[in-house]
Amino acid sequence: MAAVAPTRAAAHRGLWPRLVGGAALVVLGVCAAGVLVTAPRPTTGSLATRTNWVLATALPVSTDFPQDWGYSLTGRLERPETAPVSRTVSKASGPQSQGPVAALYAPDTCRDIPAVLDHGGSALAAFVHVDRYAQLFVQDAPPADAAATGESHEHGPNARFAIWVVEDGPGQIAQYSDWLDRCGSYQVTNHFLDGEVKNRREVTTSVEARSAEGADAAVAVTRTFKPIAGRDPASTYHVEYYAVRGVLLECTIYLEGDELGRAKQIAARTLQRLRAL
Repeated sequence: MAAVAPTRAAAHRGLWPRLVGGAALVVLGVCAAGVLVTAPRPTTGSLATRTNWVLATALPVSTDFPQDWGYSLTGRLERPETAPVSRTVSKASGPQSQGPVAALYAPDTCRDIPAVLDHGGSALAAFVHVDRYAQLFVQDAPPADAAATGESHEHGPNARFAIWVVEDGPGQIAQYSDWLDRCGSYQVTNHFLDGEVKNRREVTTSVEARSAEGADAAVAVTRTFKPIAGRDPASTYHVEYYAVRGVLLECTIYLEGDELGRAKQIAARTLQRLRAL
C-alpha cells in the first residue's frame, strides 16, 4: 500500500505535545532559578569567620546621616590569623606596678573592670565614627579603658559604631551586667605618666535594657562621668552592646534629643544587618 503523506492538521497535532513539553521545561527552569535566587542564606555560622570587609557592610553608611555630618569608616584590611584572646575581666594594675600608674577605683571591688569596658585584648574588625563638628582636627585615640575611666575627650556631639571579634560575647555581657549590680556607681582617679593625679570622676550607670531582638545577648546603658573637682561639665553616653554569633557590636552615642533617637534607630538596623550576614 502506498504511504500517505500526513496532512497539515496531523502535523500540527504532532508538534503540539512537543511545544507543550518544551514550555513546561522552560517554566520549571524559571521556577528553579527563582528558588535559587530567593532561597535565604544561612545565618547560623560564626561571624568571626567572616572577613573584616564583610563585617563592615553591616555598619551604617554615610547616607544614614545628614549630609553635613562628618563620617569615617576604619578597620584592618585583615585580622591576624590568631586573634587576641578576649578576656572576661580586665585586671586594673595597682599603684605599685611597673610603668604608668593605672586608674584607681573606689570602692576597690570595682577595679576588676569587665572586658567590654577595656578592649585592649579584643580584635577590632570595623569602626564607623560620625559627628557634627564644625572644624577639622586630629583627635587622639582614647585609652583602651576609656569607657571605665572617662578619659575620652569629646570635641562635640558624635556617635561610634564598632564591631569586635570576641570569643564569648554573651559571657562578656553577662559579666558586665553582674559588675553593674555592684558598681552602678563608683569613683575613678586617673594619673599622668609621672604618677601625679590627673583628675577624679564619679561614674554612674543606669541600665535601660537587658535584651534586644536579634541579639544573642544585649545590654543598653546610660553612663555619666561627673568631675569631682573643677568646672568641666558632666559627660553622658548612651551605650548599647549586642553579642551576635562570635562578634560584639558596640554603639556609643554622645548625642541628645532627636539626634539620639536617630542614632538608636540606626544602631537597631545595624544589629539586624549584622544578624543577617
